[in-house]
Amino acid sequence: MISNHLSMIEQLRPASEDLTAQIERFLATGGKIDVAKPLGYKPKPITYSNQMPPAPKPFVRRRTESTSLPLDAFDIREQARLKLIEHMRQLSGTHTQSEAAAALGISRRNVYKHAKLNEITFKKAARGGASDRHRHEQVEARDEKYAERIRTFLELGITRRQACGKLAIGNKAFERIITNHGIDYPKARQGCTSCAA
Repeated sequence: MISNHLSMIEQLRPASEDLTAQIERFLATGGKIDVAKPLGYKPKPITYSNQMPPAPKPFVRRRTESTSLPLDAFDIREQARLKLIEHMRQLSGTHTQSEAAAALGISRRNVYKHAKLNEITFKKAARGGASDRHRHEQVEARDEKYAERIRTFLELGITRRQACGKLAIGNKAFERIITNHGIDYPKARQGCTSCAA
């Protein structure tokens, strides 16, 4: 198919004719066109080679000092616990458990727990504590009073549970008192609210 548009050469023909007319006028008025010397530039010849390009330099990672991560909450608690145990070991030779608890600012139960887990033995108290003679005397006097009241409850026919409630003691303490004082306190019969006596 033939295009009805002019080709590129035909489009630029008027501009070419105009440029040629200008050159003829310039030469007719005495103008001279200088032909410049060549620059001497020689392009680099194209070479084809099957040789592989040189391998790139290996990437070397620079070593930087890494900042240490912050401690975990568990690690902080563990360090505090180890510090407390070490302090308790130092106090164990010269202090009782109560004195150590006061010095460390923690409860006596907490001191006892850590001492038991880590096999720390504290100095025994000169007065006071669970094995004190004075305390044993007080407990025996109190048990004697309870034994008298238990005998009266037995005569009245009050059950063991009611007697424990009136004395404000537990069942184990009640059993210990009646065993130590030789009281035969019967247990309640099934379906009955009074004792079997």
